[in-house]
Amino acid sequence: MSTQKLHQMWNGYCPESWLKGKTVRMRLNQWDFYESEETRLQICLWGVQAIILNFRGEGKFRSTPTFGDEIEGGEMLSPQNNSRQPFNSPTVIFNNSEEIETYINSIE
Repeated sequence: MSTQKLHQMWNGYCPESWLKGKTVRMRLNQWDFYESEETRLQICLWGVQAIILNFRGEGKFRSTPTFGDEIEGGEMLSPQNNSRQPFNSPTVIFNNSEEIETYINSIE
């Protein structure tokens, strides 16, 4: 069980680490996804959505760092439900912290 709740809006930090009470930055990787420097969880920004991808990154970051907490714009956390961009079609957002945690725990 989590030690900290998540809001539906992405704050620019890793949601998986946040649930464990840690503040871990997410950095833009070579595929233009934000990736956690700790857990390799990835988020794709698409309009007003911050889609948590259902596969982990490889730690291959851009040479010039860009961090999610520096650009965060109130995107809504969403699950990946499609294998192609925009990765969330039909559009679905998480309803609560427990849904987000269950989804993250299912990612290999």
